[in-house]
Amino acid sequence: MKTTIKTVTIDRPFQLPRMAAPHPPGTFELQIDEEPLDVVWEAYHRTMTLFLTSDGLTEAWPVSEEELDKAMASH
Repeated sequence: MKTTIKTVTIDRPFQLPRMAAPHPPGTFELQIDEEPLDVVWEAYHRTMTLFLTSDGLTEAWPVSEEELDKAMASH
């Protein structure tokens, strides 16, 4: 498995699927895990987790690239 950590900034309040309420904007840690697939050529299955911190609590939210792009898009 290969893991990459990135920092992402979301400029506006956003709500990911399964969130009860919008989350305030900010800078967050994004963990990208890539697991190799068992095929002849080099290929990976990607999963992403967005770590949200507020009020001293850190939550890990599974997120797809499409959901993250939507949250980061300006309105």
